[in-house]
Amino acid sequence: MNNIKIINQEVVDLDTGEILGPVVEAGAIANQEALELVLEQIQKQASQVSAEQIRLRAIQDQVQKALKRKAGYLEYLKFVYTSPVEQYAKARLEGCKQKSIITPYGTVSFRTSKGGLKVADEKLALTSVALAGFDNAIKITEKLLISELTDEQKQALIGADGFTVANPSEVMSIKTGVE
Repeated sequence: MNNIKIINQEVVDLDTGEILGPVVEAGAIANQEALELVLEQIQKQASQVSAEQIRLRAIQDQVQKALKRKAGYLEYLKFVYTSPVEQYAKARLEGCKQKSIITPYGTVSFRTSKGGLKVADEKLALTSVALAGFDNAIKITEKLLISELTDEQKQALIGADGFTVANPSEVMSIKTGVE
């Protein structure tokens, strides 16, 4: 709620400047009818949010389909043109110090990479390194699993550095059946 401000009886999003809706006064709920009016208002807004999320997903799905088609054709174009582009660029750059051809539509570059040992399968490579005794190349990551501590251990850690005690609390939620 830090990103909103009340201006001229309208709720305004400070990040975008958009008017989100009219200001409402939250008074005491004195009876069932008042509760139902509040819940109806929340449910209507939740329904609108839900409908827009469904619409957004439908639009995203359609765009994803179009993108997949375009990506497939892009892959085809690269497959067809890679060899001729490489042949032309190598011939044009032959005898030059340059390793790139720059055009308004893209750059063709050649880079020499240093060969060497590469990891193909992380788990198998880690096993091989451990069996060879090359412990200097192994990093061990530790993580605290507080759920594994016994009640006695938890009591002993109260007040210790890195810990805090959370008081029991109750959380109220509003569900409209739309979410």
